[in-house]
Amino acid sequence: MNYGSRLSALGSRLLREGQANVRHAEPLLTTAPAERQEPSAESRRSEHGRTVLRLAAAVLLAACSSSARVRDDEPKPLAEPVASRAAVPNADGGPSADTALSADTVSSVVPDSHPDSAAIAAYFAHQIDQKRRTDDIFMALLGPGMIVRKIAYAGADDLTIPAYLFAPLDTTVRRPTILFVHGGVHADFGLGHLAQVHALVGQGYVIVAPEYRGSTGYGARFYAMIDYGGKEIDDVVAARDYLRRHVRYADLGRLGIMGYSHGGFIALHAVYRHPKLFRAAVAHVPVADLPARMRTHPPEYEALFAAQPAFGGALVENPRPYVERSPSAHARKLRTPVLVHTADNDDDVFIIENHILRDSMIAAGNDTAGLYTYREWHAPPGGHSFGLLDTPQGQESWSETVAFLAKHLRPSRGIGRTRETQPAAAVGSPP
Repeated sequence: MNYGSRLSALGSRLLREGQANVRHAEPLLTTAPAERQEPSAESRRSEHGRTVLRLAAAVLLAACSSSARVRDDEPKPLAEPVASRAAVPNADGGPSADTALSADTVSSVVPDSHPDSAAIAAYFAHQIDQKRRTDDIFMALLGPGMIVRKIAYAGADDLTIPAYLFAPLDTTVRRPTILFVHGGVHADFGLGHLAQVHALVGQGYVIVAPEYRGSTGYGARFYAMIDYGGKEIDDVVAARDYLRRHVRYADLGRLGIMGYSHGGFIALHAVYRHPKLFRAAVAHVPVADLPARMRTHPPEYEALFAAQPAFGGALVENPRPYVERSPSAHARKLRTPVLVHTADNDDDVFIIENHILRDSMIAAGNDTAGLYTYREWHAPPGGHSFGLLDTPQGQESWSETVAFLAKHLRPSRGIGRTRETQPAAAVGSPP
């Protein structure tokens, strides 16, 4: 059986296993049936992780099953971006007149003849609904004290990339700027970063959070365009051009980039590829070595990579792209100061990945050159997510992160005028 046949067989099996959860468009937080013996917390987390991976692989394969339709639709060039919540991509990559995609648009990706087309359409419709809710919550909670916008700009291949813009209300001052990159193989910039955004804007930063190709909440085609370690990085870096043209108070001479997990992976690649654009990078618990990652994760996880055209198969079948897209393979290219925080109990990005990256950085002399700052915590609560939690270890990590950014980006403190003293014409106006 060739690779394509094995992939199709895997997709069919995974779709059957995940079908019930998808049809109801519910989050995959399933528990064991009542009649079964209650499993341990560790086994529940493990099984939940496997379920999520199986479903994610199934959805990606289903979305790609109509690859001829997807790939024949070349991304449309983007007209002049509009700094508004309405400027989000439609399934073809062009601007949409609506705030989010409709379920009808999503369902068009999966052929009607596919036995699970309704289930997959419901899955993506649920993502879109969740993204709409996230947009509303960001606006409701942060909007009274800062500029909150949903923007869009042209990424790689002129694909429309949605993003969040957060900024101090006082736009008369030039502000250091951070590209804040979300994690997850398929995920989005969510409410887990709300407190961090609030803190950073309060210290005077402009924040742009790109929803690069493969992100959730924008339909099946956008999801299926994932290019892990490839064009997604170009999508993120392209936010700089939007800022240059449309956000005059963003000081691009003081531009940083940060992210957790996959977001840290993208941050590392961004400064490798564009060392002159960034003054600093923060990459916490970053995906650092794809060959090691494939070996420490289940087959369902590797299937998410093997299904992407750029990888051309599993690690054993085509190792080169896994090596070339690993941050650990490019340590000698580093020219920008980077801060990396890790946890030795990380059960997602296992510590071996960042030990490989650390050793590569040391071999390249980046630690002694002041370019690579590394700290590893022992068994912090939360493991992979420790830096996002309100614990002593999480607070310590955040304090070091803020100090590192301040050292290299030199923010001017404070968000400026409050909404009460902001001129009426400026409230709600484009940046």
